Amino acid sequence: MCRMSSRDLSEKQSPPRIIIYSGKGGTGKTTISSSTAVALARQGKRVLIMSSDPAHSLSDVFGVQIGRNEPLKIEKNLYGLEVDTIYELKKNMSGFQKFVSSSYKNQGIDSGMASELTTQPGLDEIFALSRLLDESQSGKWDTIVLDTSPTGNTLRLLAYPEIIIGGNMGKQFFKLYKSMSSLARPLSGNNIPDDDFFNEVNVLLKQMEDINEFILSPEVTFRLVLNPEKLSILETKRAYTFVHLYGINIDGIVINKILPTSRTVGEYFEFWADLHSKYLMEIDNSFYPTPVFRCHLQRTEPIGPDALYDISQIVFGEEAPDKTFYSGKNFWIESKKNQATSDNREVLCIRIPFLKDAADVSVERMGTDIIVTVDRAQRNITLPRALYSLDMDRFVREDNILRVIFKEVKVDKEEMELNVNKNVLDKLRSMRRLKI
Repeated sequence: MCRMSSRDLSEKQSPPRIIIYSGKGGTGKTTISSSTAVALARQGKRVLIMSSDPAHSLSDVFGVQIGRNEPLKIEKNLYGLEVDTIYELKKNMSGFQKFVSSSYKNQGIDSGMASELTTQPGLDEIFALSRLLDESQSGKWDTIVLDTSPTGNTLRLLAYPEIIIGGNMGKQFFKLYKSMSSLARPLSGNNIPDDDFFNEVNVLLKQMEDINEFILSPEVTFRLVLNPEKLSILETKRAYTFVHLYGINIDGIVINKILPTSRTVGEYFEFWADLHSKYLMEIDNSFYPTPVFRCHLQRTEPIGPDALYDISQIVFGEEAPDKTFYSGKNFWIESKKNQATSDNREVLCIRIPFLKDAADVSVERMGTDIIVTVDRAQRNITLPRALYSLDMDRFVREDNILRVIFKEVKVDKEEMELNVNKNVLDKLRSMRRLKI
C-alpha cells in the first residue's frame, strides 16, 4: 500500500469540497459515500474518504486495508482514512488523559480501568471533526467525503463542539476555573490539574470554535441516506431538523435499497415494493425542495471500487457528485415596526424543517446567547451583535419558521419621573440660593 504524496503548498489552494453522509444504521451510507468518492477520483480529483464510525467498514466495502493514522492509497487519486480516536487522543490530549486517569486512581479505581475511562464520551466525535478540519486545511485534497456513524452519534458529533464550549459563558467559566486552580494548586497537591491539562483543553476549545466556523462554510454540505421505510423516514426527519437548527446546509437526500416494482418477484416482495412506492412519495413531499436521489436494491453486494462506481452512476447519473445541489438560508434578521406604539422590533428568523410538527419548543435568553429547544434537540445560538443590546420579547412559530422577537431597552417610566422631579428640585434650590 502506497502512502499519500504531498502537493506543492507554495501555491494558494482553494478550500476543498466537504460532503458529510449520515443516516440510520443499515441504510447503506458507507456504500453511498464510498461510491461518491470513487466517482470523483475517476474524474481526476484528489479525494479522501474518511470514516468517523468506531465500527469502521470502509476497509470492508473497498476490499482493502484502510489507513487508521495516515491516509493510504486505494486507487489512483483516491485515499482512505478510518479515524483512530485512541491514537488521536494520545497525540492531542496526553495531559488530559494523565489528569483524568490519576483522578480515577485517587478514588481507588484499578489503574487499567482508570486508563480505559480516560476516553470520555464524545471525544471520538470531537477528534473525528478535528481530523476532518486538519485534512481540509492540508491543501492535499480537492474533495473530502466523510462517512459518519449512525444518525444519533452523528448528531452528537455536530453538537459536542458547542456543548463543550458552552457559548460565551462556558469560555468565561473555563478562564475563571484556570485562574482559581493556579492559586489552589500549592495547597491541594495532585487534586488540581496542571498546566498541560489547561493548555490542552484551551487548544481543544479553540479547535471547537474553528470546527463550528468550518462546518458552516459554504464548501461543507450534509447528505442524509435513508431507506423507504417508516422508522428510517422518521429518524431522517429528526436529523433533518437537527442539522438545519445548526445552520448546516443539507444539499441532498439519498433513498437507498428501493425494491423494484416488477411483478415477477412473488406476492411477498410485491407487498414491500408497493409499500416502498408509497413511502417514496412521502419522502419527496417531506424534504422538498431538497433534491432527492434514488438507488434500487442491487442483485449483488457492491464491494470494490468498480461496483461502487456503478452505484454512483445510478444515484447521480450525469450530475457531478460534488456539486452543491441545493443551498437554503437558515438564519436571517427582519426589522419591523409596531404600528400601535411606533416601537422598533428586530426579529431573528430561524428556518427549522418540521417545526410545525414539534410538540415542545422553547427559547431562553442567556447573555449573548439564546437556547433553542425543539423536542429533544437543543442548541445554543450566539446572537448577532446587532441584537446584543436588545431585550428578547417573545418567540412565535409560523409554519417551519421560528421567529424570536427582540425589542429596544426602554428606560423605566418611574425612573424618568424621578429624574424630572430631581431636576425641578435642583432648580428650586438654586433659585433659593440666589434669593438668599
